[in-house]
Amino acid sequence: MTREQEVDLDPDAQNILREWRELIVEHYASDIERLSPLSDPVCGFEIEYDLLQTKEALRMAFHETPLRVLEFGTRVMLEQFQHHNVRMRPVLRIVRFPRHFIRRVDELRMRDRNTVVCLDVKVNDVSHPYGWLKTAVYQCDDCGGRVDLPQRRARERVSPNFCFPCFEEAMEGRDKDDPLPRRLFRDMTDFSMVLEECRYEDIQDLSLSQITTNDQHHVLHCSPSNQIVGTVADDLVGEIEASTYIRVNGIVRVQPIPDRTFAKDTRRLLSLDVLSVEPLSVSEG
Repeated sequence: MTREQEVDLDPDAQNILREWRELIVEHYASDIERLSPLSDPVCGFEIEYDLLQTKEALRMAFHETPLRVLEFGTRVMLEQFQHHNVRMRPVLRIVRFPRHFIRRVDELRMRDRNTVVCLDVKVNDVSHPYGWLKTAVYQCDDCGGRVDLPQRRARERVSPNFCFPCFEEAMEGRDKDDPLPRRLFRDMTDFSMVLEECRYEDIQDLSLSQITTNDQHHVLHCSPSNQIVGTVADDLVGEIEASTYIRVNGIVRVQPIPDRTFAKDTRRLLSLDVLSVEPLSVSEG
């Protein structure tokens, strides 16, 4: 994002971008420089949670809209990667949350939807990696205009039904009392998906069980009933092994019951979109 584009953002967004830039330059510039010889496609870059708390706008916004804050942070980090000739794509991973974020699986409720939590768990199973359509790109069949539509995982695909360039052309020279042309209210078949320009994301599902530990960090119990599915993406895909103990930091989500139609069945299950993973120093017995 260029500085000219930032002018079009609201003041709150500009403050978030400014504070991200200050935080990254102050605390992570040397770490970024050391990445320049590497050529991996994706870089999971860890950011200390406590550093977010030193910036007023970041502190407030992260608790209200964590994904939006991370999106802005990724833009700034990409800018810094390019400045230091780092060829990888950054993915921000917030780590070392304070203890009040730690929850238990059996405590989670629907009212926790969209909140950030930390869960200490055992990884039961890891699914085969797969992908999902994160951003669908369409082209208007009349004018060739491009429409980018963000999608939601495990939801029906969103398609466009309105073309702004065609609307502006139709409105040009039109009297305000004239009826709107019927062709402006178009069917989704008037748009074609540009498959080669759509954006996909690699993901993987983790079957996670709640664990109970004592003060000596020994696992006392691994619950067979209090389980949750966590989904990891990008650099974390392929990095998590079954039968390991980890702390998953993520956002509570609501998902349809497997093998049911989301649009028809109102029942839902809780799941976790994983923001970061930290190893747990625990032992069995």
